[in-house]
Amino acid sequence: MKFGLLIIGNEILDGKITDLNTRFLSEFLRTNHLELHVMMTVKDNEASIHQGLKTLADRCEVIVTSGGLGPTLDDITKQTIASYVGSKIMFSDAAMRVAEKNYSRFQRPFPGKEHGYCFLPEGFIPLDNSTGFAPGFFIHHENKCIFSAPGVPREFKVMTEEHLLRLVNPPEGSGLLESLNFRTRKVPEEKIFGEVDKDLWKKLSQFGDVSSLPILFGVDIGVKIRASNQKELDEKRTAVTKVMKDSPVWENVWHVGYESVEEMIVRTANAKKIKYGFSESCTGGLCSHRMTNISGASTSFMGSVVSYDNSVKENILGVSSQSLKDFGAVSVEVAKEMANGLRMNLGLDIVISVTGIAGPGGGSTEKPVGTVCIGYSTAKSTEAVRLQFYGDRELLKNRFSQAALFTLLEQLENFAGV
Repeated sequence: MKFGLLIIGNEILDGKITDLNTRFLSEFLRTNHLELHVMMTVKDNEASIHQGLKTLADRCEVIVTSGGLGPTLDDITKQTIASYVGSKIMFSDAAMRVAEKNYSRFQRPFPGKEHGYCFLPEGFIPLDNSTGFAPGFFIHHENKCIFSAPGVPREFKVMTEEHLLRLVNPPEGSGLLESLNFRTRKVPEEKIFGEVDKDLWKKLSQFGDVSSLPILFGVDIGVKIRASNQKELDEKRTAVTKVMKDSPVWENVWHVGYESVEEMIVRTANAKKIKYGFSESCTGGLCSHRMTNISGASTSFMGSVVSYDNSVKENILGVSSQSLKDFGAVSVEVAKEMANGLRMNLGLDIVISVTGIAGPGGGSTEKPVGTVCIGYSTAKSTEAVRLQFYGDRELLKNRFSQAALFTLLEQLENFAGV
């Protein structure tokens, strides 16, 4: 069964907001052994939406739409889909009950039966929206399924989880699909397939569709396997994993799956009951921000200090003024003192420090822009390394923080207590 997604909204195409629903739907379908076949983004006008619906209907059995269900004049998805299927917008008792329920959930007075939420194309099923006000809707039309949800990511996510597969009901025997993902680091894409293992792509292709996606500090090697039953799927998964483990690329694989380094840190730290924090300078709190984006981080992440100025390094972290004078703020010596100082102050198990030059100014011949020193401190040892990266200020901050988080993950994996 093929799924297509139609993203509707001028604000997406104008770059005012970022589409998050494509990624969610793709991941949601993947975990249910299904696949997003095609995605399109169109403007808020009837001709564009009609063309998008026609294109997806020619290629997919299920069309999912995102956006255009709100109360403003540019929200025309409902009316446009109605005209596409040859239906009329009519008052719907069922839609009104759903809308009333949505409003009462947030203790808001319902506008009344004249509100647009109470009207639905004839023959469509209204869908409850447990995180917002606008009802979604669903219809079977000419052997196709059309499922429409609001564009707000949290509403789209919950409505998809609550309704989509229940309504679509993929037929048994339609086949199983699984996407295997091997996350590598410290080796570029062209080197993986050009030097480290020239036959890797060919070997993996025996079992499914191979993909390679460069990411920050690494490459995601994906293999999409299909099978008619669970036994065949298990056998292919085992075979693909064996190919990877037998390859010299395996030493660069740090995770099998789609979890981010932040998610792996939270999982590992919480399982081992390790308390950690950051002493950040050039990253300005980015490491801490990335960690607190992950649910469950508060169990093990205790806090951080953004010591952007040297006075904070000295007065809060206890960095020696002599070290700052002799070696400079961007040095392995200062990075070690930053990490150790915060660990002692907060009584943590592990602290990671970051001090560097993100540019575009501030560099020198000895320490050019992109220079960063990353330290770590535990009760057993305090160490630091100097690294060199390239890019603009934003990219460098991301690379600095990624290197710091990988350092933390390595320390967590090797941590055995005192």
